[in-house]
Amino acid sequence: MSTILLVDDEPELLDLYTEILELMDHRVLRAHDGREALEIAHERRPDLVVTDWQMPRMSGVELCQRLVQDEELHDVPIIMHSAATDPHAPGVKAFLSKCSELSEFEEVVNRTLTDSGVCPQGPPPGPYLDELSRAARETLWDAEHACSMGP
Repeated sequence: MSTILLVDDEPELLDLYTEILELMDHRVLRAHDGREALEIAHERRPDLVVTDWQMPRMSGVELCQRLVQDEELHDVPIIMHSAATDPHAPGVKAFLSKCSELSEFEEVVNRTLTDSGVCPQGPPPGPYLDELSRAARETLWDAEHACSMGP
């Protein structure tokens, strides 16, 4: 079982991605901003960090910079996700749009863990729509609807 630090200031998306990662049989640590994530990363040393770009107190880009510069955490792979375009943060192994399909999220997580030497966990790629809670399905629908509407 891999430990993934998930960082997002939107509670609904934090809940959705947590549920998906847990269905993939990963242990999930949660943070609401970069500062909280950095503290948790030092305490728990995750196998992977999945972070949002824009957040209060410390952005995802600044979090990536701090992780890359940290002697203990510089080798932890990072996936950045955002509603904006790829911000090209240091240390980011993969970028995912928040408009990505669940299957792409699962694939990128597994590929990043495999590439970093941590074996992917859990059942074969989903989607696990039937297993998601009602709240998670509603968040997913809202996100897909917002993405289809454009900026």
